Amino acid sequence: MAIVIPLCLAYALYCFFTLPGGPITTPDSVHYLSFSPIVPLGYPVFLSLVGARGATIAQPLLYASALAFLGHAVIRTTGRTSLGVMIVVGGMAVPQIASFHASILSESMFLSTLVLVLALAISFMHHPSWRLMVSIAVVAGLSATVRRAGFALLPALLVMVAAQRHRLGRSQAARCVAAAVVPFLGLVATEQVAAPVVHGGRTSSLMGRHIFAKAALLDAPAASKTGDALRAALDEHLEVRYAPVREMLARAPRDVRAVLTIYYETCLQGGCADQSRALMADWPEARQTATLGNAGWSRIARAPLAFARLTALHLGSLWTVDRLRHPDTAAALRTFVEANRPLPFEREAMRLEPGERMDLRPSAHVRYLQIAISALGIFTLALAVVGLIGIAARVPLPPLVGVASLAALAAHGALLFTALLAAGYSRFLLGVWPAITTAALFGVWGIITAKSTTAPGSAPR
Repeated sequence: MAIVIPLCLAYALYCFFTLPGGPITTPDSVHYLSFSPIVPLGYPVFLSLVGARGATIAQPLLYASALAFLGHAVIRTTGRTSLGVMIVVGGMAVPQIASFHASILSESMFLSTLVLVLALAISFMHHPSWRLMVSIAVVAGLSATVRRAGFALLPALLVMVAAQRHRLGRSQAARCVAAAVVPFLGLVATEQVAAPVVHGGRTSSLMGRHIFAKAALLDAPAASKTGDALRAALDEHLEVRYAPVREMLARAPRDVRAVLTIYYETCLQGGCADQSRALMADWPEARQTATLGNAGWSRIARAPLAFARLTALHLGSLWTVDRLRHPDTAAALRTFVEANRPLPFEREAMRLEPGERMDLRPSAHVRYLQIAISALGIFTLALAVVGLIGIAARVPLPPLVGVASLAALAAHGALLFTALLAAGYSRFLLGVWPAITTAALFGVWGIITAKSTTAPGSAPR
């Protein structure tokens, strides 16, 4: 801890000294500041307590404190100071994460809760108990009230119990399952009950927008005829109005299609779907969004394989670094766009005026960074699979491997949840970055340790 605490303090100071003149805001920030009913309550409540300016001070402090706790947990359970230091540094190494702490976005708070879950999970993997699981579930439940990707942590908690069932015994394992599920779902349920009160009965969410946008990008069998004129009109929009988008995307090379899909899926949540929303112009936003979502779910149910392919495309995008600056992608994107203009909904989706070209600035270093990120993704996915296979085969996992597998499962689970329900913006990868670095470093350390203990002439540790 003599190294970890000064490191974390230095990181917090760095964040303070590099703060801009005011909080960084985006179009999404207004939803958090105004307690919009379309976002979870966790982060707006935090902002109401500390204020926008106070958030830029509290967020780096919370994240640095969580990293210090994680480093302490690693050192205490493994006895390896160097491993703890590397994991802490890994959580600080990406500059974009520091910018999250200065932003009015939920990423910083979600990162802090994720790091706390990792720290407590490391302790559980070495000294499992139902009381410790209660603490883990509470923090994980809080993360789900900040960002819905936190729901992916609940399966990870159950896997954690399964990995330790040989040490817990049947009765204690059952207690741990209850300790994971009840506090987690209790916190989420409390938020759901509080939301109508806070919003004066005007509850909503982004789900309907996301689902309608995804459905518009899928080729699907025609909907059955119904007596509902509005539903028939929405089905017609999904089938006909947005068909040019699907046809254009189908012609694009895969890398270009991945980029354009993000643009169009985002636009179909807003401006590109204005005509569909106009069919319900007199309705409140929440009812409009729910109706769009119902039409979207119905189309997705008719095209499950197409939805799976779209999810896989977004998963790849989540692991893509600076896609618009990759030399190959930038060149292919510019060529395709110019050859196919005017694109469907070009102004709304691409923010391009007639005659205007995309401003792309390729950089050679992105190519090599992408190779490293892809390797990291494959390695951590392998760790998650190894852990699941070991648990299914009832093979006790060594603590280092168990932690690596659990952290990898949490990261990939959250990214899969994101790909299923949102577009594949690579910034979502940064939202689980500490879990990725923890998984990779524990995995590498476990491999090194295994080799050293099995080398000829080495003594078991």
